[in-house]
Amino acid sequence: MAINYTWTNKPKPLAKPTEAQGVAFFRSLVKSGALTVLACYGWLRVRLSNKPALLILTYHRILPADSPERAVEQPGMVTSPQALENHIRFARKLGAEPVHLSDWLDRNRQGKPLPKLAVAFTFDDGWQDNYQYAYPALKAQNAPATIFLVTRMIDTDKTFWPEQVLSLLTSKTIPENDPSFDWLRRHMPEGAAHDTSRPLSLLEADDVIARLKSLEDATILASLQQVYTSHPDMAPAETSRSILSGSELTEMAKNGLVMYGAHTRHHYRLNRLKDEKTLKEEIVGCLQDLKSLGEAAIPVFCYPNGDITGKGEALVSDNYQAACTTKTGWNLAGCNPYDLHRFNLHDGNSHSNRTLLATIGRGLL
Repeated sequence: MAINYTWTNKPKPLAKPTEAQGVAFFRSLVKSGALTVLACYGWLRVRLSNKPALLILTYHRILPADSPERAVEQPGMVTSPQALENHIRFARKLGAEPVHLSDWLDRNRQGKPLPKLAVAFTFDDGWQDNYQYAYPALKAQNAPATIFLVTRMIDTDKTFWPEQVLSLLTSKTIPENDPSFDWLRRHMPEGAAHDTSRPLSLLEADDVIARLKSLEDATILASLQQVYTSHPDMAPAETSRSILSGSELTEMAKNGLVMYGAHTRHHYRLNRLKDEKTLKEEIVGCLQDLKSLGEAAIPVFCYPNGDITGKGEALVSDNYQAACTTKTGWNLAGCNPYDLHRFNLHDGNSHSNRTLLATIGRGLL
């Protein structure tokens, strides 16, 4: 008896893409294309520059992808050790010579010959992870670097107020009708101020950080202390130290690989300081503190948050030989040493060679 093997079930037609999927795909295509165009532009500008140029690459925290500290840190502050290693290798492939920032500035000031393309690696704030994760990468590839230190944070268990606020908002719920949180409640995202059922997400908390920058640093720190006094259970838990120690600074400075610039004494935003005495202590006092580091200290200032005031500029120019801003771009031979431009890097804008080049290209438009 013959058996009929004819297929009787019709295959289901492939699902048609929805309009939303099509729009998402188109946007992804446009974004990828724009990224490629910016990367090509960045490559061409870097390779074809007819005047000696310095790229200053700026980092903050260097943390592995699985580090628990990433959960309470602003995304725009973090770079992985692998990305940093790749940046050093890729900079050399582009023809850039890694230099000490202070060396390039000295040669520029003296009118001496400069490399056609130089790159300076800089780190802001003085995080302990710079020693734990960045230093091994720098040492392995013999890449000099500068760390801008907040001098009165060294050898302490303190951390900056944004990290304190992030930790508080992402791990605790804000009590209703508690006056000790009034300063914070008015800066919460819309809807979140009245939702006490859950902590905020990292992105929601990051938005609060941006809103809080309308307040003075001292006001925020005092308000946080009031919260901790009223609610001891919300005070920061004793964890590993966040900021560099003196012994770590000494070790990194061996053989002249890492040098140290000034980033104020307490990371106060200078445009928020009304007291001229405090302004002077933050700027001039920081340089005095750095002198304890000997030859590893350089007279280069870095403005916290990029905030500049006329009186602050005058103090910087009277006491330092150069200053880094948060303006984006490169620095050509003969540039103003008190208006240095940099490229602020993090995982989001430099996780691959293409995104790194695109970030440089965007900054050179």
